Amino acid sequence: MSVREAAEHAAVRSAMAALSVIPGSARSRLARSAARLYYRIGRSRRAIALRNLGVAFPTLSDADRSEIALRCVENFGGVFFDFLAATRLSRDGLREAVEIDGEERYRAAVARGKGVFLLSAHFGNWEIGALAAGLLGRPIASVVRPLDNPRLDRELSRLRGMFGNRTIGKKHAAREILREMRQGGTVAILIDQNVLAREAVFVPYFGKLAATSPALGLLQKKTDAAVVPVFCRPRGGGRYTLRFDAPIVVGDLPEPERSIEALTARYTRVTEDAVRAEPALWLWMHNRWRTRPAGETA
Repeated sequence: MSVREAAEHAAVRSAMAALSVIPGSARSRLARSAARLYYRIGRSRRAIALRNLGVAFPTLSDADRSEIALRCVENFGGVFFDFLAATRLSRDGLREAVEIDGEERYRAAVARGKGVFLLSAHFGNWEIGALAAGLLGRPIASVVRPLDNPRLDRELSRLRGMFGNRTIGKKHAAREILREMRQGGTVAILIDQNVLAREAVFVPYFGKLAATSPALGLLQKKTDAAVVPVFCRPRGGGRYTLRFDAPIVVGDLPEPERSIEALTARYTRVTEDAVRAEPALWLWMHNRWRTRPAGETA
């Protein structure tokens, strides 16, 4: 293990210990201060956020886009701080911190007995949302990309699994996901990130084609599992609302809307609707349109 990896791990452990004893309001102020500092010095990520916001909201003024970008960074400072603090909560403490909206939609999807996919995004606090969702029945599995720092990755996996949830590595996930579906389990998947052209279908996101993984569409068609959109929105002071929306079931759709591309476009449209309503809650610092369709220029 390198010195850098050890230092990063020690920093996260120290932050967890400190944040567990800081009240929610003070933690929010600290998160905003850290985020504002990052926004000032993180020139490349700030530039990506502003460029993305220009694509998504071309009629907004530069000042308005800058304000959304800053609030986006502040939100993700809060995401990080709140998640580390939440890992010190008991089950009852987590239930008290997260209000559930639409639980009956999720339970109806589970009752089909074919497994459930939770469709979400890097929006609000997806990490706390996964912890809370795992308390509603049997624990859930989340598909994740491992961190570059192996020790931090093991630490994060431990935190994500503290209430019985588990993670599935993204690289070779299909077999484990299919096993979960056969057992009537629940798997959370985030599909709002750019992928390589050879792995992608290109579907509209804010009016511009975005390289998107077709994996969820392929898996849904193979298993007939329901896809339930779910987003975890902050309410301030370390409190959140986890909202489950109406399940997407392939058999309920007209035939033209059952193709992999059409399903992927539907999932992406669900994410776009959530982001349009509360744009500061999405991860604009990610280069979402980096991969372009063949023949498209910058």
